Amino acid sequence: MRTLREEILACTDRQVRTLDGGRSHELVFHFDKNFTGFQGHFPGHPVLPAFVQLLTGQCALCVRSGSNWRLRRVERSKFLRTILPDQPVTVCWQEEPRNDRLRCSFTLLAGGEKAAVFTLEFDVEEGGHA
Repeated sequence: MRTLREEILACTDRQVRTLDGGRSHELVFHFDKNFTGFQGHFPGHPVLPAFVQLLTGQCALCVRSGSNWRLRRVERSKFLRTILPDQPVTVCWQEEPRNDRLRCSFTLLAGGEKAAVFTLEFDVEEGGHA
């Protein structure tokens, strides 16, 4: 059985686009109707749960850096529209190193429309690769 993180990582081709001279990054995910995160949320009307959206941002960072990052805190989050099965989800983010931490501002686009914005802070990278 795969972990939720492994399930999320299986939903991307891992081709990170770097923009703005290296200041911004994008990675596209495709969660089909059989994705674990949709199971039971909600029966008959599946939507991608907020915690999965946050974890998807963390996974995007791990793909770009090749390292694992431990989530320290969610600074703020706003979920603007539901993400449904089979919608392409583009994770866009900027990274801001702060001493021994990393602060990232994420925007999730679902079908090209803004679905969520959130800022996460991570502790220094842990051993291992994404």
